[in-house]
Amino acid sequence: MIGRVNKGIAGKFTVFRRENNVSYLCAAKGRLKADGEIYIGDIVEFDEKERVVERVFKRKNFLVRPRVSNIDIAVITLAPVPEPDFFLADRIIVNALATDIEPVICVNKTDCDGGGRLAKRVELNYGEAARIVRVSAAEGGVNALLEIIKGKTVCLAGQSAVGKTSIVNAVLKENAGRVGGLSEKLGRGRHTTRHNEIFATADALIIDTAGFSELNIPLMHPSELPGYYADFAEYAEKCRYKGCAHICEDECAVVSAVENGIICRERYSRYKELYGQLNESWKKRYG
Repeated sequence: MIGRVNKGIAGKFTVFRRENNVSYLCAAKGRLKADGEIYIGDIVEFDEKERVVERVFKRKNFLVRPRVSNIDIAVITLAPVPEPDFFLADRIIVNALATDIEPVICVNKTDCDGGGRLAKRVELNYGEAARIVRVSAAEGGVNALLEIIKGKTVCLAGQSAVGKTSIVNAVLKENAGRVGGLSEKLGRGRHTTRHNEIFATADALIIDTAGFSELNIPLMHPSELPGYYADFAEYAEKCRYKGCAHICEDECAVVSAVENGIICRERYSRYKELYGQLNESWKKRYG
């Protein structure tokens, strides 16, 4: 039988078949027993009687942290509290684009103090880099997000305590009465996601992920990094030198756009930091 892995804990994997709305608790077979061989989101072949996963089909894409696969959209969640980690958001965007995943910035807790200010800051940083949506999960205001994720497999990513699980709860409530066996409303309290798990609505598959803060982007040559900054693209074409790093080169149109207030200065500062980290990692690996 063919199904999708929606949860994995202690070497056991829950495989869901949407065709019959049934989940199967399975172990892994042979080489698949190795830690990390099966990702949440994997399409697998399994033995219904033996309850063993026998094969993992080729993945469309995957992320190592969180360990998920076959994703259409990464919903990068930010909130006024805790203090937003924009550098983490930048790394997630690059990681997503490098693996053919669309990044979407979701500003949650817009009903809280500072929600409006954060939304404006996010727009300033990412208005030209990704789609942005505002929600208030606590008040059930997630319709704008539902429109974006319809028909997609979605991974909620971001810091702990920004409300990713609350967003899942709100989405499932919006779909009440039209949802299959995976869609029971989450009963976890705050900050308690301990594993990655898929929840199904009538319109989308949503992966609620454990909070993470140490995401590393795939090792790439630093010269590749500018290609993942859509907000730089228009100006990068006007740089004097082909392959400009947009750091300290003469007649760099990106730097000029920053100085003239066209490109967000704080996003550009983080770009330089990320470029420097990549450069150091590349030198350590390849000399």
